[in-house]
Amino acid sequence: MFKTLSGKLAAVILLVFVIEFIVFMVSVFSNNGFGAIVNFIQFAPITSILGLIFGLLGTKRETGLGKTISIITLIISIIFVVFSLFLLFGYSFGG
Repeated sequence: MFKTLSGKLAAVILLVFVIEFIVFMVSVFSNNGFGAIVNFIQFAPITSILGLIFGLLGTKRETGLGKTISIITLIISIIFVVFSLFLLFGYSFGG
């Protein structure tokens, strides 16, 4: 399944993305929207940069299912980067 360390780390980062998304959605729907945004801005840049690095390395070095998981990690990390940049610079808190 995974032949290289970068593929294994891409799978771990994908698991972190899933956990981060679940925590974000639970926090949003428990009437704590601002806290959810703050936590997302706090954790998403770090995990998305790691996802970009290990997703790219895994895409180059893996084959088969490992390459698919690396590509999924890469796509989700790009989405997280765009969303965190939107929250940082594009979202206005009523001002």
